[in-house]
Amino acid sequence: MKKSFLYLLALPVLMLLFASCHSEEDDFIDKPDPKSLIIKGVARTSGGQPLPDIEVKLDFREASLVTTKVYHKAKATTDKDGNYIMFFNLSDEEFKSLTTPVGDDGVSYNLQLTLDLNKLDDKEYLLPSDDSAVRDPKEKKLFYYSYRPQGELQLGKVYEENIFIPRKQLVNVRVESNGTINEKDKFAVRNRVKYGLESQMPAQFDFEGGLVDFYRSVALKNTHSQLIQITCAVAEGSKIVLYRIPEGEYNYKQFSSEVEVPVTKTGGGLILRTY
Repeated sequence: MKKSFLYLLALPVLMLLFASCHSEEDDFIDKPDPKSLIIKGVARTSGGQPLPDIEVKLDFREASLVTTKVYHKAKATTDKDGNYIMFFNLSDEEFKSLTTPVGDDGVSYNLQLTLDLNKLDDKEYLLPSDDSAVRDPKEKKLFYYSYRPQGELQLGKVYEENIFIPRKQLVNVRVESNGTINEKDKFAVRNRVKYGLESQMPAQFDFEGGLVDFYRSVALKNTHSQLIQITCAVAEGSKIVLYRIPEGEYNYKQFSSEVEVPVTKTGGGLILRTY
């Protein structure tokens, strides 16, 4: 009883302490100067159509085990032609922390770039929520936690960062198997496609060769041939492959050949042959 009473007394102090461990501060500038860093680009979708109303934000973050300080440096919204431009300044200390290796003092410094896709139509575009069958993302945002502009970070330089968010389509896929399928296994179709910033991939996704992986869970029956429908990107080079988690295991393993998705409105005629 005494311990519980002491805990209740300490709880408000602990809550106040944790709240003070995180701070945010605006550090915007009205116009660039000779030392400003400038990031600009164009957002587009399949076929090169422009994407308006994508919010782009850049923060400087200083984090340790007990504190996090966030300085909001720049923000912009793509216009009707998909163009955006934003600019910001770094203090001498901030620039040094990002460009000079330091010893392990328990503090990390990085830039975070965020793409806010909330204004895009879920029914038309491939969004982070399309991966929810496996990962359950809570926001329609892409976070580049340790963002680095292309090339060496330099004051007074202009960096180009283009954005690509493909449209999506419902595709009919036939799964053919030479053996039996255990219906207690878990299955997912992976869609690998170019996505987000063209120069780097968001940290919450798997990536290889500049391509992002989206997963969509599917249920398969114990039959040699069956038809399933999946949602995937309408984009050149978009590919799908079947993955499986065997009963009692925890990791997906590739379970079929990989095929390229035709760039059409309906898709169809795709066959995944299992191993």
